[in-house]
Amino acid sequence: MFLRFSLLLLLLAVFQSVFADDKPNVLLVLTDDQGWGDVAFNGNSVVSTPNIDSLFTRGVSFERFYVSPVCSPTRASLLTGRHSLATGVFSVTRGGEKMPTDEITLAEYFKSAGYRTGLFGKWHNGLQYPYNPMGQGFDTFYGFADGHTTRYVDSVVQHNHQFEPYKGYLPNLLTEQAMHFMADNTQPFFAYLSFNTPHSPFVLPNKYFNKYKKMGQNDLDASIYGMVENIDWNLGRVFAQLKKSKQLDNTIIIFLSDNGPAFPHGHHRYNGNMKGWKGKVDEGGVRVPFAIWWPGHIEGGKQIKQPAQHIDVVPTLTSLLNIATPTLHGVDLSALLIKSQNTTPATPALSNRLLFTHHFHNTTRPSQTAIQKSPAAVRDNQWLATLDNNNTWQLYDLINDPNQQVDLAKAQPNKVNEFANAYSQWFKQITRTHGPYIPLPIEIGHSVAPITEFPAHEASITQEGLDYFHHAGWSHDWLTAITKNKTNKQSGTATWPIKIVTTGEYAVEILYSTPQGAFDGDVNIAINTSSEKQTLIATNIKNHVAQQVDSTRRYETGEAAELKWARHRMAKAVFKKGEGSVSVSYTTDKNGNHLYIKAIEITKIEK
Repeated sequence: MFLRFSLLLLLLAVFQSVFADDKPNVLLVLTDDQGWGDVAFNGNSVVSTPNIDSLFTRGVSFERFYVSPVCSPTRASLLTGRHSLATGVFSVTRGGEKMPTDEITLAEYFKSAGYRTGLFGKWHNGLQYPYNPMGQGFDTFYGFADGHTTRYVDSVVQHNHQFEPYKGYLPNLLTEQAMHFMADNTQPFFAYLSFNTPHSPFVLPNKYFNKYKKMGQNDLDASIYGMVENIDWNLGRVFAQLKKSKQLDNTIIIFLSDNGPAFPHGHHRYNGNMKGWKGKVDEGGVRVPFAIWWPGHIEGGKQIKQPAQHIDVVPTLTSLLNIATPTLHGVDLSALLIKSQNTTPATPALSNRLLFTHHFHNTTRPSQTAIQKSPAAVRDNQWLATLDNNNTWQLYDLINDPNQQVDLAKAQPNKVNEFANAYSQWFKQITRTHGPYIPLPIEIGHSVAPITEFPAHEASITQEGLDYFHHAGWSHDWLTAITKNKTNKQSGTATWPIKIVTTGEYAVEILYSTPQGAFDGDVNIAINTSSEKQTLIATNIKNHVAQQVDSTRRYETGEAAELKWARHRMAKAVFKKGEGSVSVSYTTDKNGNHLYIKAIEITKIEK
């Protein structure tokens, strides 16, 4: 029996070794808010990026590679090969960042082909299971699923279904975890290394910041360039390990950013003199550095002139690896990558196609409309047409005017009409195929993920009297009462959609702060589903002034700080399976003291 078992293990090892040799590994590197100009290869004379540059000089790059104007839509398109509006991802918060589980991700395609799959870093396509990486095809997750983290040093990350503390600088740790994952060469891997930098807050090791300050850069640019150089250093570590383990020659490596550069407070830095920045549909907002390298297959330092888009990554990779997919919105770029650009003309699908871009409106109330027809853009090989919030089209000749200095809309009305009609048809089709854009319900009761967080920024204000402390309600914001009249108060209400998947007993906790040192009031939490209606009341909330976690920001943008929140546990309750909403309602107390609520946590109690 032992001999048969040993022979079986030997045969399995041989099979895995052959299997690993036959199929290339895939490393997808995505950075956060790194502009096209934040790479030395693209003409930036300040920043040092030798390892990133090596991908451009050894592999193949695109002169014009486009993504969405902001994080979540880019990530949804990158993972599915479909326009984000078709996936149901329509925003970066308020639940609009969640991607339905019936969308097939790159991780799921790779798993079907026998790959190990791991994500290290930022996700931003759904905080809670099953929308988070563990429910979307990843075997291993080490990072954060929420929009972005406000602490980059000595904080907490999610490791698969658990949360654990870490020490050190987060981008370095993410890289080390990815390297550990990739070290196993008995089975091909798909590793998604998704850096949280150079997104704010601007926290980085002294040596990187000081280097650029000594070069005469201001605090903001010194922070960003230092963060980019840290990314580059980490990629150098990855490349060195892959080479040492003899995996480099059998690994496809892709590098890109999720949108154009952020320019807080009207600040600008080098970005090729392009118009626009993060959040804009112009060139500067959506054109990013992109390179792909596969030694012996995709190499030579070629730069492809035909424009491409994030939706092309899935069909290209799956084509290279002979993985079957349904019809996708992107096109397969592999013919351009593997063969010489000088001898291979662009396929009709590339030569004639239009690239569409759309940007949402941030909403904080249910009465507001996140998805409107504008702002938007349409591109081809030569032209760019943009639609602004006033529903006015502008037209630019990118070949002769790459910096969008001359609007040709009045001089070229036929071209404007052509693009406008094409966009209207596309927008109608892409929105009709999805249906109404409403947030997906937050699911509770999954055995693999018993703790479910309802963060403040994912709630909608359904009754005035509450608001987000920083008003826009971006990630890591919190709720506060805005009652102005002590004698005429009305409780405000914030609401999340909910789906209870398992009937059972649950514990409910509030993460809170009493910023004025006292709060003598009650908080009502209502669970309203098709199965039941019940209200839990939090009383005798202990005083807790949440202190800011120390983190040295090199440049302050005013985003929500990381605070040390207290917990108030309410009475346990039995919730029945059903779909509906969970709401929190409160006001200031009789003395006008405030209560901040960071989140509600609901935990399934296992018997």
